[in-house]
Amino acid sequence: MDNKKLHLFGKDKEDYKIFSSLLQDAAVPISEIKFDEIRNQFFLTCSRFLWEQKIQNEEKTRVLAGICFDKVKNVKKKNFPSQNSNDVLNLLTIDKTKNYVEIVFSNNIILRLEGDMVSFRLDDFNKEWPTIFMPQHSFINDE
Repeated sequence: MDNKKLHLFGKDKEDYKIFSSLLQDAAVPISEIKFDEIRNQFFLTCSRFLWEQKIQNEEKTRVLAGICFDKVKNVKKKNFPSQNSNDVLNLLTIDKTKNYVEIVFSNNIILRLEGDMVSFRLDDFNKEWPTIFMPQHSFINDE
């Protein structure tokens, strides 16, 4: 099934909730993460699992996507590997507050994008491709 490419823009907390759900389990190579301090833009390229397609049918697919965060004044890192690393990070969630956006990866790796009105743009670059790997999540029972 050939889906349309996503092209999204957002800036408020509700927009970020949708954005985060679309990017859950994205694979992000460290080499594809950049901060342009002059333009106050933060970029990353990822392989995004198409959760929206999985809901519609049984196909498991991914797509290459580019993301740009605008109005970023500073970036803080927690447990972040060396920029020269060949590691690929697993994106878990993105949260927006008034003064920053926090991108949380597995292994307690966090990027905090500081700025008053940080907005995002997401653009799918190409057609999706099939994958046999479906992200798995374990849930904690309330018992």
